[in-house]
Amino acid sequence: MTPGVTIVIPSWNGLELLKRFLPSVITAATHYSQQSNCPTEIVIVNDGSIDDTTAWLLSQRFEERKRDTATGRPGDGASDFQSPPRPGAPSPPLPALRLIRNETNRGFGPTCNRGFEAASYPLVFLLNNDVEVEINAIAPLVENFTDPSVFAAHCRVYDLESRREAGTGKLGSFSRGFIRVHRSYVCLAETTDECVPLYSMFAGGGSAMFDRQKFLDIGGFDSLLAPIYWEDVDISYRAWKRGLSVVYEPRSVVHHRVSSTMRKVNQRKVRRMQQRHRLIYHWVNLHDSTLTISHIMWVALLTVTAPLRLRPGFLVSVASALKKLPQIRRRRLEEKKAAQRTDREIFEIFASLEKRPNVFAYDKEAELEAARPKRRQ
Repeated sequence: MTPGVTIVIPSWNGLELLKRFLPSVITAATHYSQQSNCPTEIVIVNDGSIDDTTAWLLSQRFEERKRDTATGRPGDGASDFQSPPRPGAPSPPLPALRLIRNETNRGFGPTCNRGFEAASYPLVFLLNNDVEVEINAIAPLVENFTDPSVFAAHCRVYDLESRREAGTGKLGSFSRGFIRVHRSYVCLAETTDECVPLYSMFAGGGSAMFDRQKFLDIGGFDSLLAPIYWEDVDISYRAWKRGLSVVYEPRSVVHHRVSSTMRKVNQRKVRRMQQRHRLIYHWVNLHDSTLTISHIMWVALLTVTAPLRLRPGFLVSVASALKKLPQIRRRRLEEKKAAQRTDREIFEIFASLEKRPNVFAYDKEAELEAARPKRRQ
């Protein structure tokens, strides 16, 4: 039976973005329900916004989550929502519309985790509030989960303003002391069937579908990486380590207004946070002893030379990450115990993928543009 889908959208002061992009999400969810005869719901988690998001959503017939009658606080489980239909029951023609509120701003990862916990259905389509979804984007993502090893499947992303391709498959490797996750690829074949499985190093949290139970079993987005950045890379790598897989689904297309929310935040702080979380990601997840030594040596070199390279912010990021060493050690031990694949086995999967004759790998958008006349997919 085709499963129902919960669409989770975290939002912080995103009223205007929701007004612009939410209609496409509702249309895509309705289309999937009608075509598959399966239910959908949209859960928006309002992360301590100070704009009029809540009032507007309520005016759009979103149903706010019930509060715990004993504590007066929102509950923590899906039981606060309407139960999903029984198997065989008619699917609703429109998605159920749900609202959760964080009383204070908690950040992307914790906010998404609340949405996953509250989801009624086995697949969760996680979207940023600045993403426009094409009408037929959901069903191809769902098809990937007939394979029980699939943890997540992510969309093909176009930049809404430039209309250029901004999100394709991601390759993984290790170089110069760091795990490399942002090298991209596309399939050059007449059909993507000639390239499958389209493995991807990580599923970007702005437009990807996850197996809800696997997501929760792994532990959700790591609180060490709150409030934002590297959570999606981290949980994808943890899934790979556990013997699961992440795939790229080019038939599912979305259009993204890149970094709409984070433009409002001090960019120096953003860069330092990104670098801190990149370090924490490595310290928790990189377990190969030789590669770990290489990483430590490179971090030491980058730290010593940071003033010469006019990168004093790197020193701040390292110091900030080091303050979390006790928590990092605990998380590292947990992940080592759970691992079923080694780091090198994961990198070999992507090395083999890149060698396929119909796979075109690239680092910069210009390379992809130059190859475009030869591309059919």
